[in-house]
Amino acid sequence: MRQQINLYQDILIDRPEPFRSRQVSVLLILFVVCLGLIGLYCYWQVNQLDERIDGLRQQQQDLAQQVAELEEQYPVRKPDVLLAAKIRSVEGSILGQRQALAYFSEQDQQQNKNILASLEGLARYPQKGLWLRRVSLLQAGREVQLSGSALTAEKVPEYLHLLGEKNIFAGQVFSHLQLKRIQDRGHLIDFELDSVKGRAR
Repeated sequence: MRQQINLYQDILIDRPEPFRSRQVSVLLILFVVCLGLIGLYCYWQVNQLDERIDGLRQQQQDLAQQVAELEEQYPVRKPDVLLAAKIRSVEGSILGQRQALAYFSEQDQQQNKNILASLEGLARYPQKGLWLRRVSLLQAGREVQLSGSALTAEKVPEYLHLLGEKNIFAGQVFSHLQLKRIQDRGHLIDFELDSVKGRAR
């Protein structure tokens, strides 16, 4: 007679253990902490942008005060070509910053960051003997138009080299340059620059 023995036992089966309540609590705490960190990072970014905008507003007020002081210090009795060019440059900077502030209210944070970086670069690296009258940032900062005056024509390519060296407008090249000598303004050179999005050469 043959006798069979059943060696199959439930204890030998690997069964997944359900999550314990303590493990679930730890996971929930980690998830909440991650959400909190993300929220703090977003809050920090917004504060940084607000500080930059406040800085631009302060610069605008300072420039307006400089214009008033220059007008009081130098009356119109003796026209000064260089002084007039400086005043136009300051007024142009104020207008450009006003346009930038109005533009910031309609664009998202990343576009504002790029435009702020360009404006800060222009303010940080001035060119001696050259003044900007107008700064236009179009297409969310992808196109730039600059116009101003210089004491000599050589100052314009020097300024172009400075903009490229300091990487003021990353990834952009100037496609149009126009120079014009103004005889009735002490032989100053007026210039216009247009930039389009493209690969830097």
